[in-house]
Amino acid sequence: MNRKNLAIIGVAAFLAATILAFSGSLLATVLVAGFLDGIHPCGIGVLLFFAAFLLSIRKARRDILVAGGVYIAGVFLAYLLIGLSIMKAATFFPPMFMGQLSAVLLAALGLLTARDALAGTQTLKLPSFSRPWIQDLIQKATLPAALAAGVVVGLCAFPCAGGIYVAIIGLLASRVDFASSLSYLVAYNLAFVLPLVFLLLAATNRRMVEKLEAAERANRKTYKLVFAAVLLALAVAVYLGTVG
Repeated sequence: MNRKNLAIIGVAAFLAATILAFSGSLLATVLVAGFLDGIHPCGIGVLLFFAAFLLSIRKARRDILVAGGVYIAGVFLAYLLIGLSIMKAATFFPPMFMGQLSAVLLAALGLLTARDALAGTQTLKLPSFSRPWIQDLIQKATLPAALAAGVVVGLCAFPCAGGIYVAIIGLLASRVDFASSLSYLVAYNLAFVLPLVFLLLAATNRRMVEKLEAAERANRKTYKLVFAAVLLALAVAVYLGTVG
């Protein structure tokens, strides 16, 4: 994938996210944000761990799909439980404050991502201490280990990629009550693991996974700049109150 094609995809993603955000649909914003969280430059680490896990199995396609599905279920479960805990805590704060906080967090993440893109750095990344645990679980290549690896990755990815999640939880806390937020959190997390599902379907082809990883490395700066622009657009939409 060359830079021209990536730029076209990036512009399309930016326009789609902006249109959805300004459409006033809370659900659309939640889904867009969840998907963005799944492909966040930091979240790419989760995808690469997942790719390594799938390629390490070296089994039949059906076995890879089953193990990969269990891994994704672990990530989904961990992230959902984190979200429920934060959402419960958010109910103790005024709705207006949570709405403003979500806009500030999205803007801060957008600016931080843009700075990383221009400086060639990566401020947010998976904790280094988590890598040996995840690698040990990956090497076992059993279904319980796949589930455990997914849970560990979900938990360890949160400090890195969870900024968008916290921002959306703040938005939900300012728009709906706790009971109503449950369906939105499920929708968010389904969108969050969607990139993992796509990768799972492609990962039975080692060459395809290698091409995806190479494309990400080659176009990292452009990708981060596009991602930062989308985050800033969402931040403006939330701040102006055009969502929900």
